Amino acid sequence: MSAEMYTTVVLNNWNDYKKFTDDLSENWAFRGQQETGWELMNAIERTDFINLYKGIEADFVAEFQRGARNYLSNDETPHHLIEWLALMQHHGAPTRLLDFSKSPFIAAFFAYEQCVVTESNCIAIWAINMNFLKQRAATVIQQHFKRDMEEAANLVNEALFEKIFYANSHSFIFPVEPFRMNRRYSLQQSIFVSTANSYEPFMKQLQFLGPEISQSVIKIELPSALQKEVIRDLQRMNLNRASLFPDLDGYAASLRLRYNSMKTTEEALVAQLQKMEDGAFRFLP
Repeated sequence: MSAEMYTTVVLNNWNDYKKFTDDLSENWAFRGQQETGWELMNAIERTDFINLYKGIEADFVAEFQRGARNYLSNDETPHHLIEWLALMQHHGAPTRLLDFSKSPFIAAFFAYEQCVVTESNCIAIWAINMNFLKQRAATVIQQHFKRDMEEAANLVNEALFEKIFYANSHSFIFPVEPFRMNRRYSLQQSIFVSTANSYEPFMKQLQFLGPEISQSVIKIELPSALQKEVIRDLQRMNLNRASLFPDLDGYAASLRLRYNSMKTTEEALVAQLQKMEDGAFRFLP
């Protein structure tokens, strides 16, 4: 996709990012990526097998469903295809879903958590207007699945999603939310974006938005050198591995990141002197 189609916003400091995202409506969702050069790409298009034949994704999902039942209780077993894909995504199996978050700060955490810090490197946080995306996708779905769309009251429900998935023959993207979300995705305020087919890249299918893509898709670039400042600020918001991944692994990773982002003695002294110069620091009488 041409870089001129979506909007790129280059920001130099963390406060500018907070102000910029605060000015966006609640219709936007965000995805953080560690490298600004990375385009939006779901996991299935990064596999070696997806282009072997058209139905291979359906075969992959079916085999996962057969095998996963050996590890799931009846209560844990998904009821619908979208729930199966969310489960696959959760456990690292490639799907056509792409994770976004309704929180710009959670997206920033994933962008900065393990980014490579250099003077020239930047991270990227992608923002998509989900309300606009939903409306435009509904127009396309209406053309191809009119009766199903009417039966679903113009919503992409579980049955309609399954038809789009197995048709695997149209080119657009659309937001989806499983009725049952696991705890991790709830904490991360996740919303999925799905491609209508598995064989075209995400960025190519995004082009169905046409000229309005410049108003509905934004790539925000920030210096990777802000990592410590950002992680410290997010920690004060209680955004860390422990809160976003509520298990022992998440807790251990959160400790590592918190200690790595602590101020050095020199940084703490500089910050204290700056406060004194700004008149914000006062000694007790």
